[in-house]
Amino acid sequence: MKHKNYPLKKNTFKSWDKVFENPRPIKLEEFQTGSVIINKKGAINPEHPLAQDIKDEKLEVPILAYWIHHEGQGDYLLDAGLDKSYYQDPHGGIKNPLADEFIQKKDQNIKFHLEKKRIQLKCVFLSHLHPDHIAGIRELPKKIPYIIGKGEFNEYKPDDFGNFLKNLKILYEIDFSKIDEIPPLGPSVDLLGDGSLWSIFTPGHTPGHISFLVNGFNGPIFLTMDACFIHENIEKKIAPSSYTWNIKLAQKTLEKIIRFLKEYPQVKVHCGHE
Repeated sequence: MKHKNYPLKKNTFKSWDKVFENPRPIKLEEFQTGSVIINKKGAINPEHPLAQDIKDEKLEVPILAYWIHHEGQGDYLLDAGLDKSYYQDPHGGIKNPLADEFIQKKDQNIKFHLEKKRIQLKCVFLSHLHPDHIAGIRELPKKIPYIIGKGEFNEYKPDDFGNFLKNLKILYEIDFSKIDEIPPLGPSVDLLGDGSLWSIFTPGHTPGHISFLVNGFNGPIFLTMDACFIHENIEKKIAPSSYTWNIKLAQKTLEKIIRFLKEYPQVKVHCGHE
């Protein structure tokens, strides 16, 4: 598989104020492709100074993918969720004992959702390369572009968790080191060139983790992906600890997101597993 830099469009706007003054004909729909059991002590860092009474509690949370429809530019997917193999096997056919275990009901897989809506994808933007975000690639078309953040592939472990990218000939990467920052979030990319869909560099959970912002007529929506698992991360101002590549960096990223949401209260926020 070859790696290529994703050809970026020039940012239309230089500030979030200007972005939100110019909403676009773009819509978002959420697909649940399964669920997973996590521990609340992993979802909220119990070692953080602000942590109080974080219970050792199991939470069943959804595994999500997002359909983006742009009136003039077509259909896109943010993350791929799970394919149908998890309905019969919680490990998705992965034999390695380190493989993650997920829960899936009938007709929750990503291909079912796309076929039901008759969606013809133009490309897939991936927040990061953990199995619950990319396993669905196994049943998606391979001739469309798949895009990640540069540096993310370094932490990809196909031998342990599943080689979900094996049939891709090219994996495109966004090099955020060459991207202008838009305070307070940092490097942000105008993916479609009209201010409608943005990828924001939010490292910590993984090295190249990406969050997204959808700037539609119904108001802006910020998709944290796994920079923030559940809304309690924002309420308590504490990032996740387990399942996280760099806890200190994840906390720094969460604090940027909280500042952004405080500065722009009109923005709705969807956390990665809610």
